[in-house]
Parts: sequence; structure tokens; C-alpha cells
Amino acid sequence: PPPPPHPSSSSSAAASSSSSSPYPMPMTSGGLYDLDTLDEELVTATAPSSSAYRDVVEPRLDNLRSLNRAKATFKEMLRAADADAANHAARVRKFNEKEAAARGGGGGSGGSGGSGREASSWRDRVERRKKWDAKSDALKKEAAAIVRLIDTPIEGTQAEVAKERLARWQRALELYVHCPEESGVNLLKLLEKLIEGCGEEDELLEALSQASQTCTSLVDQTSLAVRDATDAMAEAEDAYHIKLEAHTMLANRAADQSEKIEEQFRTNGRAALKIGQQLEMAEAKKRQCDTASLLIRQWWMMENLAEQEELSGDALQVNEEVRGAIPSSSCRMDPLFTRPENSLEAARALKALRTVMKSRGNSASGALLDPVSRHRFDVTSRLIVRTSAALEARLIESFSEIYAAGGTYDFSSPETASRPGRLNWIELRNFAMALSNFDGGRLLHKRYVQMVVTSRFPELFQKGSRYHLNESDSDDEDGGGGGEGDEQLDMDGMRQKLSNLFHRVCEVCTAEFQLIANVFSSPPASGKGGDAAFELTSPLSDAIPFQVARALLQRVISDPNDGLQARINDCLDSIDRRGDFDAGTKKLDTFVVIHEKAAGLFTMLKDSAQTMLITTGKSGRSGDRSSEEYQAVSDENARAVASLIQFLTTQEMSLSSSHRRGYLNLELRLLHHECCYCLDRTGAKLVMPKKSDSARHNSALGHVGGPATYEAPVMPLDKQHLKSVGFAGLLNGVLKQSVLRQPLMHATDSLARARLMFGTQGGFGDADSTARVITGIFSQMCAFYGNSFLFPVIEVLGSLLDTNPPSAPPNLPFDENSPAPDLGVDGSFWVGIERIHSAAKAFDRELWAEQRAGSERVWEILVATGSHTVNTLAKDQRMSFFQELEERGETAILRALDTISTHIQWVLVAGGENMMKNRVLHNFSDKSGGPYAVPAGSSLENANSPAVKSLTFCLRAQFVHIQAALTPQSLSAFWTALSMRLYDILVTRLLQHYYISMVGAVKLSRDVEALRSVAMLAGTDHQHWDMLRELLTVYMTPPNALKTILVGPEGDPNSGKGLFGQAGKVQALVFMSRRIDYRVKINNVFQKSTWVVELLEDLGVPDPTDGSVNIALYSAQSLRNRRLKLS
Repeated sequence: PPPPPHPSSSSSAAASSSSSSPYPMPMTSGGLYDLDTLDEELVTATAPSSSAYRDVVEPRLDNLRSLNRAKATFKEMLRAADADAANHAARVRKFNEKEAAARGGGGGSGGSGGSGREASSWRDRVERRKKWDAKSDALKKEAAAIVRLIDTPIEGTQAEVAKERLARWQRALELYVHCPEESGVNLLKLLEKLIEGCGEEDELLEALSQASQTCTSLVDQTSLAVRDATDAMAEAEDAYHIKLEAHTMLANRAADQSEKIEEQFRTNGRAALKIGQQLEMAEAKKRQCDTASLLIRQWWMMENLAEQEELSGDALQVNEEVRGAIPSSSCRMDPLFTRPENSLEAARALKALRTVMKSRGNSASGALLDPVSRHRFDVTSRLIVRTSAALEARLIESFSEIYAAGGTYDFSSPETASRPGRLNWIELRNFAMALSNFDGGRLLHKRYVQMVVTSRFPELFQKGSRYHLNESDSDDEDGGGGGEGDEQLDMDGMRQKLSNLFHRVCEVCTAEFQLIANVFSSPPASGKGGDAAFELTSPLSDAIPFQVARALLQRVISDPNDGLQARINDCLDSIDRRGDFDAGTKKLDTFVVIHEKAAGLFTMLKDSAQTMLITTGKSGRSGDRSSEEYQAVSDENARAVASLIQFLTTQEMSLSSSHRRGYLNLELRLLHHECCYCLDRTGAKLVMPKKSDSARHNSALGHVGGPATYEAPVMPLDKQHLKSVGFAGLLNGVLKQSVLRQPLMHATDSLARARLMFGTQGGFGDADSTARVITGIFSQMCAFYGNSFLFPVIEVLGSLLDTNPPSAPPNLPFDENSPAPDLGVDGSFWVGIERIHSAAKAFDRELWAEQRAGSERVWEILVATGSHTVNTLAKDQRMSFFQELEERGETAILRALDTISTHIQWVLVAGGENMMKNRVLHNFSDKSGGPYAVPAGSSLENANSPAVKSLTFCLRAQFVHIQAALTPQSLSAFWTALSMRLYDILVTRLLQHYYISMVGAVKLSRDVEALRSVAMLAGTDHQHWDMLRELLTVYMTPPNALKTILVGPEGDPNSGKGLFGQAGKVQALVFMSRRIDYRVKINNVFQKSTWVVELLEDLGVPDPTDGSVNIALYSAQSLRNRRLKLS
């Protein structure tokens, strides 16, 4: 089969076919021959290289394969790859020339076949690229002139103009093809310039023909350029693959060498690890041997000294020699123990010797069986003990002298420690290191703590300098207590002293924590040389600074005689000795100050313990320790810090818990006293509490603050005394605005102090305690403000109302220029109700304050604590308080409603009928039927009857007081009930005792309208008055028209129209029966009128008044129920 075409031929064909394609050819920014900027679309569109299909043109890699893969260098490989690439390029070019010659000899013709004949050698391709580049450069230089000339008009004959225009157009087209990046020329513009000036069809055809020839020539040129670029790219690709083979060869060799090295490491590394472990073990055994050798020599030295002392009989002056009292030339002991510069080594040596002494009783010392050996061992042991005691005493004294000398604490660098005026903490650390070999430095720690408390806190711990927080005690005992102003000054001074003392403790402890961290901690390791053998057996533990700090804090805070807590207790005891309630208030303030300052003190101490007790120099030791050792040290530090923080927390809880118990009892007691005192100052009397009520308000909460929580007794106001003072005494006494506010002010102060004492963050379990304390205060206030204060007052307000009206009828009408009668309810009653209501709202607003952010009242504090159980109990207390207050208030208001109702009947019935009796009724008929039985032809003097006019006057005056006292909802309910009672009184009297004439019906209608207007001052349900207005029409209508009024114009009783449909048959007939002409007197016997009999027969209904009439069925409530039933 024929070989596949070379990329050059395929690309040439593609380029030729593209001339007829509607899509433009891919372009590059630097010309078609620029391989570096060749468009990616053009590159990916080529076919694979022929080297992938034919063995003839496949790279042979003769030079690369001839190299020694194991020994050849990378430069040699690259040179061989370059030679193979050159050979391969030559073979490919030769093969392409033969293929081109063979296709050229085939005799192809035509535009498309010309590409085969144009295929030439590699040199021709290079020449064509140079020519293309040269032409592109020339066009770039002339680009501005070409663009300008194509727009310049041409002068001359028509043939000359067409020729010149075509020449310029061809030049612009070449610029567009060779330099597409040049601006000013585009395909649309070229087309416009080509047909510009062609007026005749022949001219246009000629121009287009010449342009077509020009375009065909340019397409052939660009196709050849594309083919040449493709051939060059194929050669570059083959060269790249050949060089890639060289790199692959090098990478494979490097991988083989790496695998060999890894295998050797695995084989030889295990052996090296075993050798290293054996060396470490041997070194450890060597160090043990050196340590044992040194220890034996030192034991022999001490044994020799002990024998010499025993033989000579001259006691060895150990203390004097160790302390330096004897010159070194006269000392009999080794210089290791007598020279101060050898203190650390001597301490370590003595610790090792004491360890030998303690090992006498174990199995390793079984050889000391003979008495001589035991005697020598005992003598040597006694000398070691004496030497140890003397050296420890010398070191402690030296440490004390340097610390007592004082100086500025500067731990920036070891060099600054020896400067004048600075504390030499380096020497202190050396002594601490040496003393750590004596029982862990226990005596040094005690001495250091003692020096700190005596030198830094002389006012607390020095004898003869007793620190009094309240110096006024001594003055009072000497006789001559000052006034109240002096006591206030003493209290302020005591608070200032407390603040200064807490600040002093924090300042000193913070500075000493830094000193402890740098003195009592082990310094960075300095290597394994010298006496490092003893360093492993006597390290200074990293936990020691925290132990020293704990001992210092325990002494400063918890010392039973002179500690901070003892001083605070003395302060509080001095206040208790005063014994008055004013001192109790000051003690509460002192509790808060102590708690606040103590909380700040312990917070700063915890921060200092976490930051100051770990020196920055400790991190330098990690280079001399393994990761496991350093991790162990870090864990030990973390445990020590946690232990110290826990100790401070315990101390804080111990200090706070005792103060909190005392504070809570005093707070509750003083709160109850202040609240009761507010009532006592008004002259009111309190009833002694009952045993059954002593702890009723706290029973649901249990013991809020602990087993000793104070439970305030319930001491209600004396109701008999309140009744005796009346409304005026109540309003000017217990219901005075200032008296109502004063207990709330004391309660808010108590809440603020409790929040400061117990907090809301729950730092160490205070959230639940805070919730219970706040709820206890709120519960006590609910009990006082309800059971002791408002409940008795509101009961007395109701009991002061007399529901029975006066026995004598009123003198009507009332003088409207004078104050209106109160209808049995004094205006002060409603003022008292309004004040109690305002007090209840103030109680909820000032103490509970729900959904008020930032109020710091009960609701917000309980929500912040997160205690849902206690919050629920507090809500129950609140609901119980308001529910009981509402029930008692409703009872008092209902009594006021009853009182007004009885007085309405007194005015409306007793007053109105009394006027009838006193008036001469000579023009009335024989059947006197009340104020509305007015004979026909009588004149109506007034719009309303005197009783109704007086009653509306009184009700309007009463409405003003009620409206000011009640809420809109309560006012609506109250006035609606009053409206219904007023209706019932009028209708009952009307249906039982009154007869109405047609003239009297007008008067009755006016009275009903006046009463309705008063009833509708408030409330919404007043339809009973509208029904009464409709029923009154039966009195104003003549008998012959009553049927239409009763059943409607159709005359059907069952049509549901008329009064039968609105009020009901029975109700309408009962009201009609009160007409004055309903019955007439015949032979001294009252009989129904003829029109009544005829009307009832015509309607076919019986007369309901023939039997007994149930007046309750005609009440306002019955009408309301009937209306609701129908709806």
C-alpha cells in the first residue's frame, strides 16, 4: 500500500482547500513563518509525523544507542541526541524531496495540483521564508503611506485612475495579508475601495476580475508559507522527541542508582542503629561507673575524716569550717565543702552520700555484718549529716542576705543581675539549685515565704504593726464615737484601705512570681561535662516554682492570724459590733467591695501564674533533651499550672462562699427591714406574723442560699387601723406615691448588689447560685408587696364602701352647680385603685423587666444564668402575685359596682316616687300608675324627669373617676355591666309598678334616651337600650295601629317582622300590657279594654299577663343571650 502522506503534503492540501472555504485562515501575530508564535489551531490541525508510520523516516538513534548507559555523562548524551536529530532531519528532507519529485513527474495540472510542483528542497523553503519576512518588514515600514494613499483622491484620465486605484488596492491587500496586526485596513474597507468609482457594469466587472487574480496569487503564496511552517514544525517535533530520549535515559539511570542506594541504606542502617544503641548503653554504663567511683572516693574521704576525729578525740568543727569562720589553710575538711564556689557540687555529693546512708538496710549492704564495719558506717553517717546541715544553713543564710539586700527585679539577661541596684537573681538561682538537693529545698521555701511576707507586707505580718482596716473601733472603745459623718468617713477610709491592700497583694505576687520563675526553676542545660553525673540524680523539677508560688499565696491569703482573709473577717466583725441597721447597709456595701476586689485580685493572680511562672529561657533546653523528655517536661508544667489555678480557684471559692452566705442573710434581712420601715414611717401598723406563714413564700424554692438562709416573716398591714383612717388616710399614707416606690428602690439596690456578688457568668459554678439568690430576693418582694402591702390595702378599699343606700329618699333634683353625689363610691376609692394598679405595673417594670435589654433586672439575670428550673419558679411567683392581686382588685371593683347599682335604684326609684307623693296630682286619673301615667292634654315642663336628670349628672361625674382609674379594657367591662344593671332597674320597675300613657311615653322616651347616652360613654354591648327604644313605640301608637307595629304591614304574626320578630311575642305583649288604657275600670273591676280583646283575637295569641310574669326574662342579660342564640 502507498505510504501515508507527510505532514507537509497534507497541510499543503488543507491550505489549498482553505482558499475556497468561507472561513478565514488561522493567523499569527508575527507572520506565517514565525514558529515561536504559530497559532495553536494551525498546529493541532496537522496530521501525525510520518516517522510514526514508516520505518524509513523513523529516528534511528544510532549515536545514543552506541553510548554506555552506565558511564556516559549528560553532556555526552545531549551531543549524541543532537547528532541523531541532525541525521534524522537529513533523511526526512531527502525522503520529502523524492516524494515531491515523484508527484511532480505524475503530470498533475490545475491550481490545486500546482502545490506538488512547488514543493522544493529545504533550502528553497528557507529562501521563501526570508523573502516573506523581508516583504513583511517592507510593508510594515510603508503601512502608514499605504493607508494614506488608499484614501487619497487620484487625478488623470479614467483609465489612469482605474489603474492607479487597482495598484493602491493591491498594495493595501498585501498589507492586510502580511501584516494583519496593522490598524487602518480591514476587509470591508478594501471591498468598499475596490468598487468605489466603478460607475459602469463593465468597469466593476474588470475591477473584480483583476482583484480575483490578485487574491488567487496571494492565496497560493500563503498556502505555500503554511506548508513550509508545518514542515519546520514537524522537524522540530522529531528533534524534541530525540532529545527527550536522552533525558529519559538519564532519568532511568538515576532511578536505578537511587534504588541501589536505598537498598544499601536499608541493609546497612539496621546495623548502624544496633551499633549506636550499643554505644549509648556502653556510655551509660561508663557514666554509672564514673559516678560510683567518685562516690566511693568521697565516701572514703568522709570515712577517713570521721576516723581521724574519733582517734584524735578532737571534735571536727564542721559548722565553722563550712561557714568560713576558720581560714581555709587551717580547715581539715575537703575544699569541696568549705569553699562557697563549690556549693552546688558539694550539695550534690552530699545528696548522693545520704542516699548511700539510707540504703544500709537493703540487701545490697548485707556485707556490713561485723561490728567494726557497722561502727565505721555509723560514724561516717553522722559526719555526713553534720556536714549536710552546716552546708544547708550556710546556703540559706547566703540566699537570705542577697534577697534582703533587695534591688530592682531585672530578668532581661544574666549580665544585668550583677549591676549595682539590681537583685542578683543569678546567685539566688545557684543557691536554690544547690538547696534543692536538701529535701527538695523545703527549708528554703519556708524561709523565702517568710521573708516575702515580712518584708513586702509589714502591715500584715510584722509583730507590733497591727493593720486595722477600721481604725474607728479603737476610738469608739476609748469613748467618744463621732457622728454619722465621721462613721461615713471611716467607712470610706476602710474601703480605700481594702482597695490598697488588694492592689498591694496583686502587685507583690506578680513581681514575686517572676522571681520564683527565674530562681526556683532549673536553668538551661550546659552540656554533659564536669559534674553532670550528679545532675541526672538531682534535677530541679519544673514544678517547684508552682509549689513555691502556692505556698506564698496560701500564707498571704489563708494565714489564720495575719492573712488577707483574716483581716477581712476582722473588718466585718468590727462593723457587726455597731449593731444598727445603718451599719448593716454599710456592711453590705463592704461585702460588694470585697467581692469585687477579690475577684479582680484572683483573676490577675491566675493570669500571672500562667504567664509569669514559665521563663522564656526554658525553651532553650529543648535542644539538649529528646522530644519525649521535652514533652514530659511540658506535661509536668501543664499539670503544675492547672494545680496552681485550681488552688487559687479553691481559695477564691472559700473566701467568697463564707462572705456570700453572710451577705445573703444580711441582704434579705435588711431588705425586709427597709420595706417594713417604709410602711412604719407612714403611721401604719403591722400585724405580727403567724407561724404558719413565716416561710410560705420560700417553700417552693427551698433554701435559696444554703441551710442558713434568712426567711422574712409575713407582716401584713393592720386592716382595722387602715379602716379607721379612711380614704384620705390611705391616700396620704400607705398609698402615697413615694411610699409605693420606696420598696422597689430598695429591691433594685439589692438586685444590683446580688448581681455583683454572685455574677451571671458562672466562672466557677455561680450560675445556679445566682439564679437562686435573685429568685429569693424576688420571691421575698412578691410576698411583701402582695401579702403585706397591696393585698390588705385593696381589701380595705372595698370594705370602706357601703352598699346600702340611705334610708331617706334623696331631695331631687340635685344642684348641678355643686359637686355631684358619689353614689356611694367616693372618688378617693378610684384614686386608690389607680395607684395600686400603677404600683403593680411599677413592680413588674422595675423588678421583673421582661424583654428589656440592659435593664439588669430579674428576668434578664435569670436568662443569663441559663437556669430554666429557677426561671420557671420565678415566673410562677410572678403569675401568682398578679393573679391574686387581680382577684382582690376585681372583688373591690365588683363591690363598687354593687354600691353604685343600689344607689342608682335609690335615686331612680325612691327619689322619683317620693317626688310623686309630695306633688298634688289632682289632674291624674283614679288609677295612679307612676311618673309616666300622665293624663292626655298635660304639658311636659322638663325634657327629663328629675330622677333621671339627677342620675345622669351623678353617673357622668362618676365616669370621670372610673375612667382615670381603670384600663380601657376594664373600663369597658365595668361600664357595660353598669349599663345592664341600669337597664334592669328601669325595666323591672316599669313592668311591675308603672303604667304609661301616650303623653307619659314621650317623657319615658326622653328619659331612656338620656340614660342610654350615659350608658354608652364606654363599652360596646348596649343593644338592650336599642331594643327598649323599639318597645317604647307600643306606648305612643293608637290602638288601631298597634297590629302593624307588632306584626308588620302584612298582618302575619309568624312573618318575623315587627316587634314580634325583634323582641319576641311574649316580650312585646308584656310591654304593651303596661299601657294605661290596656285595662279599664267597670263596676270597680279592672277589665281588658275592647280593643285589647279584639287585637289578641285577631292575632290569635293569648295574653301572657293573665298568669304570673317572670321579670328575669326581660333583663339585659336575657336579651343578650337570646340575641346570641339567634345569631
